[in-house]
Amino acid sequence: MVVLTLLASAINYGSNVIFSRVLNPAGYGELTALFALAVVLSVPTAAAQTVIAGRIAVYTAEGRPDRVRYFVRHALAHVSVIAAVAGLVYLAATPLVVKLLGLRHAGVAIALTPVLVLAFVQPVALGVLQGLERFTAFGLMMIAIAVSRIAFGVPWAAVEHGAGGALGGQAVGMLVVLGVAAWAMRGMLIGRGTGAATAGLKRRPDARTLSASAAFIGFAIISNFDLVLAKMFLSPHDSGVYAALSTIGKIIIFTPAAIAVIMVPSAAKARVGDGSSARVLRVSALLVGVTVILAAIPAILAPHLVIKVMFGSKYLAASDGVLPMVAAGAGLAMTYLLVVYSVAISDRRWVLLLVFGVVLQIAGIAAFHHSPAQVATVQAAVALFVLASNEILFHPIVSPKPGLRRRLVTR
Repeated sequence: MVVLTLLASAINYGSNVIFSRVLNPAGYGELTALFALAVVLSVPTAAAQTVIAGRIAVYTAEGRPDRVRYFVRHALAHVSVIAAVAGLVYLAATPLVVKLLGLRHAGVAIALTPVLVLAFVQPVALGVLQGLERFTAFGLMMIAIAVSRIAFGVPWAAVEHGAGGALGGQAVGMLVVLGVAAWAMRGMLIGRGTGAATAGLKRRPDARTLSASAAFIGFAIISNFDLVLAKMFLSPHDSGVYAALSTIGKIIIFTPAAIAVIMVPSAAKARVGDGSSARVLRVSALLVGVTVILAAIPAILAPHLVIKVMFGSKYLAASDGVLPMVAAGAGLAMTYLLVVYSVAISDRRWVLLLVFGVVLQIAGIAAFHHSPAQVATVQAAVALFVLASNEILFHPIVSPKPGLRRRLVTR
């Protein structure tokens, strides 16, 4: 699982490097800003992936395969409705998106619509594989999605010389992969007549789902909205330079993502069986820390060389921001683990940390945006704030003692 996911991440971010060379800095800035917006908007179903995985893991442990098949059909119907509504709302709002992001034409914003809709559906398939602990299949699907991004997106972008081609190719690739995945997992769907799909279409999100969505939305904003803010505050060229910096940060953030994926079934089962999953969190955090350090070493030792090799000499202005972006990426990698953990154990209060983090991010970048390096420094400060607050109040990683909030509640 770890090897396959690392390979998928390498292919995925390799496509970013290719896009940065196929497009000019302004076009690359538009592409990354729109991708970041899609991540933020589609986060509610990214949260659903963790919820689906946790429930399927528990049903499997209880020996209830029929309940698993019912739940898969139910979840797919529910998420499909949300995806359709989100796509229509976004399409209606594209004039506003063009204006806020300063896009050169509306076609680029419209091209994001199918990517957004498919991004809502994709986590259902991943959540099923995650909950069943079929990690090899999970990793292979991640690789297929990453490869499709290059196979379909890069040629289209090269022909059009714009972000719209890259987005269109991404949509086609995602559709192909999801179609193959649906065919391969067709046996996981319970037959008609059970009412699973109808119940899913009518289902209203419960408190746990809303809390999980809020946690993932908060993380998506902290880890992606800096790109949108950079596009708004910086010049077109500097926003492209910051996009290159952000790509380095994303590599560090999501290189250890497989650890969080593996943690979810273990944390859910430990909480039900042992009453506590703190040890699972600490072991996972240790693995994330080691992985992040290994991923960050090249950028720390040779920032100019990393920028030149990855993006070319036209992005060398990004070199001054590499170190703060590495710090931001490391902090957000650990934050992502905490987000997944809090959702897996149904800690609804943890999301408050992300709310404060988002406020700090928006205020900080609004005040300090004179250069890409300055925006990266704000991003690092936000990540460290969230981790320090978690260590004191919630789920400590360094200290085995419970957080201050948990001690006060116990007393």
